[in-house]
Amino acid sequence: MNDTLLSVEAAAEADEDIVRLCIPCRILAICLYSILSVIAIVGNSLIVLMIVYFRRLHTPTNVLILNLAIADLLISLLCMPFSYWHVIIFDDQRWVFGALFCKLFAYLQATAVFLSSWTLVVISFDRFMAIMFVMSPWLRLTRRRAILLVLITWTFSLVMALPLLFVNRTFQDELNGVTICQERWDELTQFFGPDTQIMHTYTTVVFALQYCMPLLVLVITYTFIGIKMWNSRVPGIDQSENSRCLMQERHDSVKKLIPMVLLVSALYAGCWLPQNLLMNIMLTYHPSIASHPYILYMWWIAHTIAMLHSIVNPFIYYTRNQKFREGFTYFLRFLPCIEFHGFHLLNDSNRTHAVRIVNMVAYMPVTGGKKVEDSKSSFSG
Repeated sequence: MNDTLLSVEAAAEADEDIVRLCIPCRILAICLYSILSVIAIVGNSLIVLMIVYFRRLHTPTNVLILNLAIADLLISLLCMPFSYWHVIIFDDQRWVFGALFCKLFAYLQATAVFLSSWTLVVISFDRFMAIMFVMSPWLRLTRRRAILLVLITWTFSLVMALPLLFVNRTFQDELNGVTICQERWDELTQFFGPDTQIMHTYTTVVFALQYCMPLLVLVITYTFIGIKMWNSRVPGIDQSENSRCLMQERHDSVKKLIPMVLLVSALYAGCWLPQNLLMNIMLTYHPSIASHPYILYMWWIAHTIAMLHSIVNPFIYYTRNQKFREGFTYFLRFLPCIEFHGFHLLNDSNRTHAVRIVNMVAYMPVTGGKKVEDSKSSFSG
């Protein structure tokens, strides 16, 4: 989990063999991380602002998307601008951001990644319940349940990352005379046994709970959702023509959400795979790779791909969701390249009874005005 790639001992032994980044590469890295950080901050801040500002976006599913955006903001604000300096910029791996931030840095990054992965799991499980149990409206996601799930994901993420808060600390490197931020698992040996065993166990658990298990859940839920959605017909075929049209619109609306959330999940899996393999598997179980001549370049590539995940979600929402696209154009209308043509989907005054029906969590028979109103969806549109 720790982004400090080499231990002091390994760095001292392998110093002559490690290929350091050339000066142009370091300048490129600083510019690249700075640009990614700014884009991620702006994009995810706009997502947060839109969901808070527009009442039409105050849906249970968007509460989860808000949580996802906050997790990406954590990474873009606290991790992305600081995570690379001591690894690829400074040859002596000096830490210049203080002892307090040394403890918080890895802890907050691990918390944010846990938040992202398990929020995606909650969203997929919500879609699974909505599609597979259409006739059970009491199982639908409500705003209160969504807030409760957000609190649970935060609690779980903070607890799972807690060991990093204790093991990360600064110390003086006697060889180079600089301050270094690094994990020190030996402080927990009196409670949990040998430090190597503790580190191996923790990194394995983190890899399983932060990446493997969420990915498995996403694959299973979306496989069942895909089978159900693409091989089913819309209920209510014996109802009136108007009801059947509304059912078809609702069916199509839910279908539109699935590819967007599936794309978000797939990008999470792809972006974090190289970093997880390098930091939680290869360096833990094959520490000799730390002496590989091009390990710094390997880390740079893997880490940059992981950080890209914090900027992709706003672009996905813009391209795949009309309501978010309308919100983006509204808040960015001062830019000369952005044209805002007024509110069509985010204006409450334009909401009709039919739109309320289309926004239900899944296609199910409409029996009356009050029941339809009570079945308003967690679907974000």
